[in-house]
Amino acid sequence: MDWSNMRVVILHSGPISELIIASSVNRGIEKQPISADITWVVLKEHKYIFRYNKNINHVLSFEEFAEKEEEYDLLINLWPGDISTKSIFKESTGFGCYVDFDKYKEAVMGSRYFPELSSLQLYFYLSGMTWRGEGYDINYYPRTKTKKNKIGVSAANANLRNYVLDNLEVDNKKIWYIPYKKNIHKKMDEINRCGKIITDDLTTLHLALSLRKYVYYLETYPHTLRLELFNNGKVYPIPYNYLK
Repeated sequence: MDWSNMRVVILHSGPISELIIASSVNRGIEKQPISADITWVVLKEHKYIFRYNKNINHVLSFEEFAEKEEEYDLLINLWPGDISTKSIFKESTGFGCYVDFDKYKEAVMGSRYFPELSSLQLYFYLSGMTWRGEGYDINYYPRTKTKKNKIGVSAANANLRNYVLDNLEVDNKKIWYIPYKKNIHKKMDEINRCGKIITDDLTTLHLALSLRKYVYYLETYPHTLRLELFNNGKVYPIPYNYLK
């Protein structure tokens, strides 16, 4: 694909954990010979995520984008859903653009399992690129300092916290329970206080990996797509008796 001087629109109406993964597509576009003008269209409540990202030219809600009557070079739809718009696109790729992407819709929505794919590989494929190890692109630098010996735990279920104490070889004196933060950037501030992270939460997992923390992921249910841990983490399937 020739990205020269292209005006690109990327749609993603999925949950915040998936949007964090999809942000990696930005890094793939940045590697192209000539940079493109990039517009992300996301749910209104997720717009703030890209507040500090200077690699993105525009961030719009779906309501704002619906009013646009412009011509763009490329539409990339990264989440199953309605892509109707007043704008005109010379090319399009992703969900809703090709019949053969139906199987990827099944994968991402949880009804089918593709062990050979990771979520990152899926998003790059949908974008017409090949994933070559690119990471997330939130571009936020935490305002906290890291204590390497501190182990952050983010698990709301008390039984899961007990699993950590019973089965993982960690020093109980170094464990710190990460406080809940709805805002992604404040959550990253808390995660960054720790050298390692233990969590059952996908959002926390991806934010911790974006900050290059070693992550112990407590897997409470099988995923439809393979998790990409960048060789910096480990998955622990949780026995049923800890999920009661």
